[in-house]
Amino acid sequence: MPRWEEHALPPAAEARFDRFSPSGPKTSLLSVPGAVGAAVAGFTPVGDVMGCVVHQVGFTEASTWAADRITQLALVLRQGYETALDRLTQEAAALGAHGVLGIDFTITSSDEMTQEFVALGTAVRAETKHRPRRPFTTELPGEDVGKLMRAGWVPARVAVGVAGRAFTDAWGRPMVSAWTWNTEVTMATELATAVRAAARAEFAEEIRDSGADGGIVSDLRFEVWPVHDVAVAAIATVTGTAIARFREGPATPAGVLRMLPLNRS
Repeated sequence: MPRWEEHALPPAAEARFDRFSPSGPKTSLLSVPGAVGAAVAGFTPVGDVMGCVVHQVGFTEASTWAADRITQLALVLRQGYETALDRLTQEAAALGAHGVLGIDFTITSSDEMTQEFVALGTAVRAETKHRPRRPFTTELPGEDVGKLMRAGWVPARVAVGVAGRAFTDAWGRPMVSAWTWNTEVTMATELATAVRAAARAEFAEEIRDSGADGGIVSDLRFEVWPVHDVAVAAIATVTGTAIARFREGPATPAGVLRMLPLNRS
């Protein structure tokens, strides 16, 4: 199997460009409403694009404590999202696209040691004079992008926030009592709140670093599990789109129509 540089496109991805020749079909993952919305916003699909990476998940020492392992897992998640998104963007740029709509992330595990991260979306070309230097990326579908741009906002890039932590009882007491039911697990509640807040904070930092004016959250994933009955671990992931204001959109109605005349033709 031929090798390639880490930041270059895989040979299989380059081979896919043959079907995106000017005379070839233009494939799209957009729904019918999404395709119409993209067209209204001035975008033409040029092909579906994908970015993927397979990571080996493991720990340097068998005695690594739960908190250190969760930190490593969060790092693998963050790197997986970033690498898959970067390779998707490279494919879009190679097609001459100006953006990618409707990006969907999937994570699959073939065994306990590997995880595959896949980013899949539809590359589009702008039919306007003002075009971004680097293809923008968004999880939003075509119809939402059309509404967003009509209101004076433009998608900048996908932002991801990942946080992982583990809490343990200092006295080694069980996380859940075997004799008490239908009661709050305080340690798990505190952890869930802290991890979600940390993931949202990293998501907000990604938006600030991109120079955008705001962000739209598309998905929030959360997983929590016990560790040897005396600790609890959790990982939260927030994904969405950083958006920037490029002009003032149409004003929203000041009120609502309380009566509708029936004699109006």
